[in-house]
Amino acid sequence: MIFMRWDVEFPRKVLWVSRHKPLNAELKFLEKKLGKYELEILNKPIPSAEWLLENKIKPEKIDIVIPVLPLSIVARLTELSRRHNFQIWWADMQLLHNDKSIVCPEFDPDRDAMVEGRDEKGNKIYRHYRFRTFKRIKKIKLELEDI
Repeated sequence: MIFMRWDVEFPRKVLWVSRHKPLNAELKFLEKKLGKYELEILNKPIPSAEWLLENKIKPEKIDIVIPVLPLSIVARLTELSRRHNFQIWWADMQLLHNDKSIVCPEFDPDRDAMVEGRDEKGNKIYRHYRFRTFKRIKKIKLELEDI
């Protein structure tokens, strides 16, 4: 259970951990949900969840972390969040379609991101995603087996 004082008026500290800057729609959502908030963007490689905790989250008293990181690091951050009183939020992005070109007539720069990838034949494609909302990650369970 996360116990955080959401009834007190003060700016929340949000740590955005991604190579990509937040979309305008994401920033508007944060403002609507949090009111005043401070945003720090960390766009460099993260060696581990523990590194992030010891070098950013604890010393800067971060309330919310929004990570775009490998699943194993997000899972470990989620475990650490319960013991160290911060939240992990996930940007819920809807895949609209795949495009052969980065130019799409439906593209909305406030809400959308184009991510380069490859189709099943190895051809370059652009996945067109649209921001919907943020969700709080409460738990991630990785069930693994030997190969």
